Amino acid sequence: MSGLYNTGIPYTGNYNNREEYVDSEAESISSNDISIGEVEMDKLIFRDISIVVSSMDRDWYNKPSETPYNFNVKLGSSGLQNGYSIVSYEPKNVVALGVEKLILNNRKLNVSYSNAKVDMTESPYLLLNVNNIDYTIYGTNKYLENTLGLMMPLTPLPDSLSETNFIEFKNTLGKAKEFLHNPLASLPKLDITINTPLGDNPNNLIDVLNIKSITYQEQTSSNVATEYLMVQTTTFFPIEQYKIGDTIKFQNYVYRDTGTYNEATDFNNFINRDAGHKIIVVKSNDSDKLLKNRIYFSAPNEISTVTGNVAETSWYTSLKSKSLGDISLANSVTDTSGKLINCNLQTHAIFKVKIMDKESNFMKQLI
Repeated sequence: MSGLYNTGIPYTGNYNNREEYVDSEAESISSNDISIGEVEMDKLIFRDISIVVSSMDRDWYNKPSETPYNFNVKLGSSGLQNGYSIVSYEPKNVVALGVEKLILNNRKLNVSYSNAKVDMTESPYLLLNVNNIDYTIYGTNKYLENTLGLMMPLTPLPDSLSETNFIEFKNTLGKAKEFLHNPLASLPKLDITINTPLGDNPNNLIDVLNIKSITYQEQTSSNVATEYLMVQTTTFFPIEQYKIGDTIKFQNYVYRDTGTYNEATDFNNFINRDAGHKIIVVKSNDSDKLLKNRIYFSAPNEISTVTGNVAETSWYTSLKSKSLGDISLANSVTDTSGKLINCNLQTHAIFKVKIMDKESNFMKQLI
């Protein structure tokens, strides 16, 4: 056997979707099978499980301490609980755990407040740790001792590809953390951190922003297609971290006149929609600012395939006439609540878990 699960247990079949059946005569297995005469009671089964996690699914609204490089995942539950993102399956009798791939945003970001920019490939490798799983490897670097994955770019990127939005990293260790002689009864969580070889964050991201207000930019020359909504944030951010085409998602946004106008409920639902919104323009309320605090995205308008033109949604037109102000009021009005997250700055990781189970073979032998 090769790859992440070099446990010494023979197997056959497809790597990504296989079951390994080992009977009482299989070498290197100390069998606990029970036999009655020639009838075999149980077989050991070794299954590979893939677990895909994303920092996007963390409790980013309530836990500012968590970032795309430091977040917790709870295994074996449903719904967001106690600040954890959730995977419904909890592995039992775990004999091996490894990280297979890591996907990160690769955009060039400023070094501190300077004009110099670097991307994710500047470090020779990144360290992926699961803090409740320790001592996987050893090395001269003290940060290696708890590393589950020594992650390197799958393919070195030339400068011409440095603006690739996402980059895939592979685990060069080629093996998993093994628990062959003492399987873990369960794996209830993954406490994930990603660091450079110096034990620092790969870069400083501001992926979550607090909302001050949402107003609208008036259309030009009665052209509805030139009208956008504008969210002004209380947190300033580097412009390269919020680019045109990025998807932002809002959570718990409440318009300032909710409860006064029925259309405000429609507006809240539109802003908080699961699909999020694409960034169209990024600016600042002050042209002299180094950082930005204004993001523009499409208003709730519709394009007609009959007329070929953009038309305003009726409830949006009504809200504008009653309450929603243009961007000249952005500094003076304040919405009730809400935050947004940039979906394009998130971390995605694929873990492989090998579990041991038993399958009763008693009835099969009797038939």
